[in-house]
Amino acid sequence: MLNITDMKKEQKKTPIFRLAFRPFFLFGSLFSVIALLLWATFLNSSALPWQPHGSWIWWHGHEMLFGFSTAIIVGFLLTAIQNWSGMPGLSGWPLAGLFGLWVLGRLLMLFPIVPSSLIAIVDTLFLPLAAYVLARPVVAAKLWRNLMFIPLLLLLTWTNGHSHYRLISGDLLSLPDTQATILIITLIIVIMGGRVIPFFTANANRTQKTQPLMFLELLSIVPLGVITIYSLITGNLSSEPVIGILFLVAALANLFRMGRWQSKLTLGTPLLWSLHLSYLLIVISLALLGAFHFGLAISLSTALHGLTIGGIGLMILAMISRVSLGHTGRMLQVGAWITLGYGVLALSAILRVIAPLFSGHSPLLYLISISCWVLGYMAFVIVYWPVLTQPRIDGRPG
Repeated sequence: MLNITDMKKEQKKTPIFRLAFRPFFLFGSLFSVIALLLWATFLNSSALPWQPHGSWIWWHGHEMLFGFSTAIIVGFLLTAIQNWSGMPGLSGWPLAGLFGLWVLGRLLMLFPIVPSSLIAIVDTLFLPLAAYVLARPVVAAKLWRNLMFIPLLLLLTWTNGHSHYRLISGDLLSLPDTQATILIITLIIVIMGGRVIPFFTANANRTQKTQPLMFLELLSIVPLGVITIYSLITGNLSSEPVIGILFLVAALANLFRMGRWQSKLTLGTPLLWSLHLSYLLIVISLALLGAFHFGLAISLSTALHGLTIGGIGLMILAMISRVSLGHTGRMLQVGAWITLGYGVLALSAILRVIAPLFSGHSPLLYLISISCWVLGYMAFVIVYWPVLTQPRIDGRPG
């Protein structure tokens, strides 16, 4: 990391607010654990003594995307921009303010003590403010290659706001917005994954980085972009063979894309194989979505959960465990608990996808799947709590 911060000012800041990855990675992960424990309680007994904003079903889908996933994305982007631009990242009181807005949104969503319209405003403000903070150094440093993240954050703002609008209008599920949001986040991961996974792999193995093939990059990304735009415009949830073709093209292209990333060299390195495994689960989930759109016996919910748990959930855990080490001056190595976390996140995805095949045991498999997620992310919270709440061990800023 660049030494671009006055150390006297840096030392006055609480370590947790020295860069955006610290609060958002730690408390975003903890929030996912709390959210899924509440969801498991609801599924098991429906005995929770209060209702969150909307309903438990709406809250679960919304908060795993806009409470958990976007917090991690914002933490990552607002940290990465410092390296990309050479300008100081968001820190101190401004970072605490943005984080506080995120926390307030989570509390109001869980305990809706104010009118729905006010909850919607508070919750929806987080992403455009983050986009503004990100845009300033992107424009100042003319980082046009990274400008695309601004409209992607604004698209997430739209789907978040629209999901609140649907809820206030009486739609207690907002499934079209949920699907569009999952696709936008997947698109972000596919774009970033193509940049960083081959880079990390080559660095760790001291080999030459695989150079991207433009036609393969376009085939991997463009069909997903088209599907996402279609989903945003139409909100269609029914099976469409043309969309199925696009999903299968994206799946095959991304399979060939990652086939060039030397995955076999990563098997002894958890920080690497977790990234490759997560990307493979994205490919499989895209193929499952293609199968749904061709009318095969798989539900949209099952395919999307494969994507959210195996693709988004495992990729996030793999990335934040690596980024947190690198940005706190530590060796890029993880212990047994985090390695176990990677494994149980993959198992969580597999169990959630196959659960409908065992109709008599589906509720049990759902609960085991949730338990695997909770174990994986609780391991991260416990192991990384001192990493993220204490200063860098090398004495540098950040």
